[in-house]
Amino acid sequence: MEMKIFKVAITEVYRKVVSVQARNKNEAHQRAWDAWNNTEIILDMNDFEGAEMSVLDEGKEFDGKKISQDSSFVVGKGTVKNGR
Repeated sequence: MEMKIFKVAITEVYRKVVSVQARNKNEAHQRAWDAWNNTEIILDMNDFEGAEMSVLDEGKEFDGKKISQDSSFVVGKGTVKNGR
């Protein structure tokens, strides 16, 4: 069977519960958002909950050449090549 290239979306989910002092829910939401945006709240690997993956297309012919668009990379034989 001939190999194809597929675009796969990978979404990682992190979750941290924090306590926020506020007058109401809207203010609590805004204060938490602001704190996260200002890096006062940082989520790390301890907050990792899981990942989802979904194939976005029907695939295209693979000509054996390196892909160099966006953050694309080729995964094959159980090895991921993306700089990690």
